[in-house]
Amino acid sequence: MVTTAPSHEVTRNVRLGEIYFAIGGFWKLEQMRAFLDELINAAAPIVKQRTPIRVLGEMEGFLAQDRQTGAAIRDHLMMSQKYGLQRVAIVSAPALVKLQYSRLSQGIEVEFCDSKMQALVWLRRPSG
Repeated sequence: MVTTAPSHEVTRNVRLGEIYFAIGGFWKLEQMRAFLDELINAAAPIVKQRTPIRVLGEMEGFLAQDRQTGAAIRDHLMMSQKYGLQRVAIVSAPALVKLQYSRLSQGIEVEFCDSKMQALVWLRRPSG
C-alpha cells in the first residue's frame, strides 16, 4: 500500500564523499525545503574536504511532486553542482518520479537503478 505521508532518512559517509537518502510520500513545499536543508547539512563536511559528492537516493514510495516542490528540488540540484555534486543514483523510483526527476536534474549525471548494489557500483566507478 502506497502512503502519501512524507517520510525520509538521511545518512552520509564523509570518507567516501557519499550521501544516502530514502524518501517517500507527497511533500508540501515547506516540508521539502526542510528535507533539502537536511541534505545540505549532511553534505557540509564533504564540501569542507573539497571532494566530489555522490548521492544515492532510494525513492520507492515517492510520488511525483507538485510544480513548486519540483522547482525547489531543481534549485537544490543546481546549487549542489556548485558545491561538488558529481553524480546521483536513484533506486526504485516509480515511472512518473523517474520522468519528473529526469526533467528536474537536466545537466546532472543521474542513473536510475533497480538495486542499491547496482547504484553503488555506478556511483563509485571512476570519473572520466
